Amino acid sequence: MDKTTRAAREILDDEAETRLVKTARLRKARLEREASSPQDDRSADAAKKAPAKPRAKPAAKS
Repeated sequence: MDKTTRAAREILDDEAETRLVKTARLRKARLEREASSPQDDRSADAAKKAPAKPRAKPAAKS
């Protein structure tokens, strides 16, 4: 493997590892926040959200 390819792989591997660590940290924080919040708040938030509207079908081509 030449030096350029090796350097590129090291950079990509480092970025991927950083991304995974960040994702794990954010997931842990979210789960802790959800666990500490009252159950009523989560169900109330879900009820406030409007249902998704179906997308309009495009007009048929003649």
